[in-house]
Amino acid sequence: MSEERKKVAQRLGDRLARLEAKTHKGPVHWLAHHLHNALEALPHDHATADMHLDEFDRYELAQEYPELDKDKVPSVEELRSRFDMIAGGMI
Repeated sequence: MSEERKKVAQRLGDRLARLEAKTHKGPVHWLAHHLHNALEALPHDHATADMHLDEFDRYELAQEYPELDKDKVPSVEELRSRFDMIAGGMI
């Protein structure tokens, strides 16, 4: 196994242990989703696996770097408002 792949595998193991210990502050469903995607990609493409781990870490990074929070998912109310505005003339 290449050194880069070993590093990504170790990183994935660390994130999985944190999730199991319930010490992570993010939404568990999406964290598990990113770990699943990283695990699926790891045997074939460690760079893609690393990207999924970056998404796993996004919540903590946003605490340190508020500019990352610009990618925040909108609320249901915001989605409804945008939908009504866009679809108003189509329906």
